Amino acid sequence: MAVVVDDREQAAALGDALAARWQPVYVARLDVGDVEVGPGVRVERKTVADFSASLSDGRLFDQAARLCRGPWRPLLVVEGADSIPAAAIPERPLRGVLVSLLVAFRLPLLRTLSVDETAEFLAAIARQESRRRHRRAASGATPRPARRVALDVLGAIPGIGDVRARRLLRRFGSVPAVLGAPPGALTEVEGVGPSSAASIRAAADPPAPTEAPAPRRPPPRGPDAPPVP
Repeated sequence: MAVVVDDREQAAALGDALAARWQPVYVARLDVGDVEVGPGVRVERKTVADFSASLSDGRLFDQAARLCRGPWRPLLVVEGADSIPAAAIPERPLRGVLVSLLVAFRLPLLRTLSVDETAEFLAAIARQESRRRHRRAASGATPRPARRVALDVLGAIPGIGDVRARRLLRRFGSVPAVLGAPPGALTEVEGVGPSSAASIRAAADPPAPTEAPAPRRPPPRGPDAPPVP
């Protein structure tokens, strides 16, 4: 079970930390994500500061969409000892971001404290993937076909489901083609109305959340003020 670390992660020493815990580890350029664990898992790694910056400049949801379109199981790792709100993201929009990643994208999010802890988790994933591959080979089972993976990806979009996903794939041929289709073409597919087309477009290019106003604080209370219920 080979693990590939994107060469842009070299400054963080992730490749060296992972190689001390698992072999083989290769360094190469990945088109999507930062770490590839065999053919089955693709990982996007961000420090807390990276997470904040990618949210501010609009990259976060684009990266999440690309990560979730592939035939692998995606994972987002947010690394660092600071809490995410400490990265200057107000609590309310942050909560909306996390809900979107976990529910709309079905993208698991893992918090780690350091590069070493990230490497420990990635090595554990590699061990599990290796055992899974050996069990599959021993049982004669075959991996899920690419079409089933594509149906799962499209079916996860709110309002689409398996039936509409099949029709969309029959019409457009692939997940990228569906996600890149204009709303007018999407609504030509049976059962896909304007709201479903809007969900598909949102999954392909979701808007960055706007910053919510800071919560109002109650005025200072004097010593004779009644207790707050």
